[in-house]
Amino acid sequence: MIRVILFGAVGRMGKLVIEELQEQVDMTIVAGVEHPEHDSIGTSINDIPIIADGKELPEADVWVDFSFGEPALEHIRRASELGMPIVMPATGFDDKAIREIDKLSVSCPILMTPNLSTGIGVMERLIGDASRLFGNDFDPVLSEIHHTAKRDAPSGTALRLAQQVITDVEPPPIQIVSQRAGGAVGEHQIRFVGKDEELVITHRAWSRRAFSRGVPRAIRFIVEKESGMYSTTDMYGED
Repeated sequence: MIRVILFGAVGRMGKLVIEELQEQVDMTIVAGVEHPEHDSIGTSINDIPIIADGKELPEADVWVDFSFGEPALEHIRRASELGMPIVMPATGFDDKAIREIDKLSVSCPILMTPNLSTGIGVMERLIGDASRLFGNDFDPVLSEIHHTAKRDAPSGTALRLAQQVITDVEPPPIQIVSQRAGGAVGEHQIRFVGKDEELVITHRAWSRRAFSRGVPRAIRFIVEKESGMYSTTDMYGED
């Protein structure tokens, strides 16, 4: 049985992840963690105790972190000290933080990704394969649309997808168009445009459950890995 500690357990995504993990026969959530001032401290969700961040944590096999910013970075530091595998579906780290996280991965396995949906994981691989086959004969154009409350533009997912484009030119010549409208959950589309034809790859998330459903696979992947930095490209690149 894989024992999981979930950071950010009471947030919108955290609650969905709890539901998802409780459906897995090989996993159990031993605790949910929130910041010390959160009203939920000392309560429980679906019989999972909610404890304060910074307190002693129960024994676990893997951490899953849906917090952001400095708290998320601190969790990676603690995971590194313990050699604890950690799934970090977060964006917004600056270059300094990324460099630190890369160094910390020497002591623990870290799966870091802006998007854990299965469709995006497969899309990453398809983009790499398509751009490798097209070479410089097709121009890649990436577009995305999210809800109006989403602050980062381009999104972390869009930037991650753009990184999968492989050409002989450095950096790869790719345009990213970002739109924010209504309650759109998330759509990403890449077009490889040639002189006489184009290939279009589109991913649409119809609900936030698309993001939570990828968490069990991420846990099973990272809990077996040696120390190091991993991405969904690694996870979906395995046969």
